[in-house]
Amino acid sequence: MAITGGVSEALAAGQSLAVADRVLIDPDPGSLVSRVDELIGAVTGDRNAEEVCRTLIRLGMNFAGRDAEIVGYGADEAESALDKVLAAATGTDAGTMKGIVDEFLVDMKSVNAQDSLSGLLAERIEAQLDAGDPGGSFLKALKAEMRSGVYWQMIDENYCKFGNDFARGLEYLRHYGFCQVSTNPVLAAKAFDEDPGLTETLKEEIAGHSNWKANPEAHADEIAMAATLIALWPNLSIFRPLAIHTSLKDYMVSFQLNPNIADRADESIEDARNAFQVAGDFISNYDKALGLGERSGALAPNLVFKVAASHDAARKITSVLNSDGIGSNNTVVYTVAQEVQLIIDAFEGKAEAAKAGKDVVRTYETNMGGRFASHLREVEAERIFTAAGDAKGGELLSALAADNGADDPGGSIVDRAPVICAFKLLPSLDNPHVIAAAEAAGQSAESVKVIEEDIKRSGTLVARRVYWVFFAPENRPKWVSYLQKAHGISEEQAMWIVGSMDVLPASKRIPADTLDALGEQNFTHTEFPNHQRAVQMVSEEDGFNLADYRESILDTFDPGVSQRLYELPDYQRGYDLTPELKSFLENEVGIDVGSWQTRGMQPAEWPDFGSVQKTGSEFRAAYDAFASQCVSIAKEVS
Repeated sequence: MAITGGVSEALAAGQSLAVADRVLIDPDPGSLVSRVDELIGAVTGDRNAEEVCRTLIRLGMNFAGRDAEIVGYGADEAESALDKVLAAATGTDAGTMKGIVDEFLVDMKSVNAQDSLSGLLAERIEAQLDAGDPGGSFLKALKAEMRSGVYWQMIDENYCKFGNDFARGLEYLRHYGFCQVSTNPVLAAKAFDEDPGLTETLKEEIAGHSNWKANPEAHADEIAMAATLIALWPNLSIFRPLAIHTSLKDYMVSFQLNPNIADRADESIEDARNAFQVAGDFISNYDKALGLGERSGALAPNLVFKVAASHDAARKITSVLNSDGIGSNNTVVYTVAQEVQLIIDAFEGKAEAAKAGKDVVRTYETNMGGRFASHLREVEAERIFTAAGDAKGGELLSALAADNGADDPGGSIVDRAPVICAFKLLPSLDNPHVIAAAEAAGQSAESVKVIEEDIKRSGTLVARRVYWVFFAPENRPKWVSYLQKAHGISEEQAMWIVGSMDVLPASKRIPADTLDALGEQNFTHTEFPNHQRAVQMVSEEDGFNLADYRESILDTFDPGVSQRLYELPDYQRGYDLTPELKSFLENEVGIDVGSWQTRGMQPAEWPDFGSVQKTGSEFRAAYDAFASQCVSIAKEVS
């Protein structure tokens, strides 16, 4: 189909993003300017002035950002294409264009209540707008701000890949080069809160299901799945042209399976297959708006499933989905033993898919390092207050509760500490009440400050160890050889299986969680919006030197850090292998882990680990609340 085919119909359907992204489909280097000329002619000929302006802004963002270069166009071509868009923007009505620019700025600032990289962009762009040329000045400022930022530099210079750990704001991050997006029940609910249009779309979906309307409570899970998918449709659309370009080697959207059935492998697999089919129907229609014609839907949805490793059922789910040619993204994972086991399970499934001629797509192994650190901190705080004795420890715990606003549940220190010392209320052990309790127990203030700094690094230590096992230069070829031998696949297939898995640090708390773990290959940082903003702000401080962090995922901290952390039993469980994994790595693959300890968790122990319990409970509660919200929405549909 020609780039201009069906443009009026697509714009009438509100598909300005798809129309703008047509320049990214079937790229032909050397032809970009003429293609843009042709597309602008078709767009500006439309009678809907707002859609014209909206499409021009989105088209321009493809050149202000790196999208056109990602698909193979040269930088000079992209610059010339942007000039064409800027010229077209000056020919629009300034008042109409200003309204559309304001619409984009409001949307950018709405992401996480403005505490986001998108919000920071909007703040800085607003000051540079020209009332006489709102569209052109917006695009010029966007280009300047993005390209001067640390994320642009990290992606441009192959420090690492990045993703958005949020359901909204992806459109702007794609232009930096972000290539992954995560969601979960918490984030889906936030998306509905921030974007009222999602509720209206859900109502339209509910209206087509008489059984949902008749008895919404009985279909709460189905409605919640539909709602979560609706929250994902914009992200699938945003990434679709680049996912097509890479043949699903990047630009994947992670969809969380129902956490209430995480312990039931077969039900979870069935849920995933059903959601994948629904996503396929959506993608087929969206591909048509992209101008793919008869090829629409030929490539599978750029969708992977978040599998909660809160039970050993995650192993079967991970293996089966990958053997189906559907990707996985393990979550609720904090420990070396969990992550190593699940990557092996994913490899096994991918090998089966390769032998069957199915897709082997980009998949992810989350490392929830921030939550692991928070758990260790909470346990250590409880230990400190307990060691201070019932009287003194209880008194200081009451003082801490008074300061941080905790709802003190009363009872013993063991009952009270988990509530009063939760991460949201006690983000650091370097707190006067904690230090006073430590001193009352005979511990120095300095030792508390040291262990706090060590705990901050615990999640990164786990990520570095997992990454080394699979992707250190000396180990990567061993996995290729193992997969060839164990599964009878070709070297090319084995190399892509290894290449297709990314470690995915998430739930980060401080900028160092990103900067101390950067890797060019097999590594994607998925970042909360406020974390993205924090990393950008740190990079602007005097003395910051990004070059110091090149391949930091393969760096080591002072040995004393891990030695001190080993005094914490849950760190041992988080950092060690199991005996079975150690034997497998040494004897089957040839990985040198002879000096590693084996106090890691067996899969049957995963549900009992503190971080698993806390996150699992949070996700289940969030899912139940979201499902209840969806039921309430269904009751409004006549």
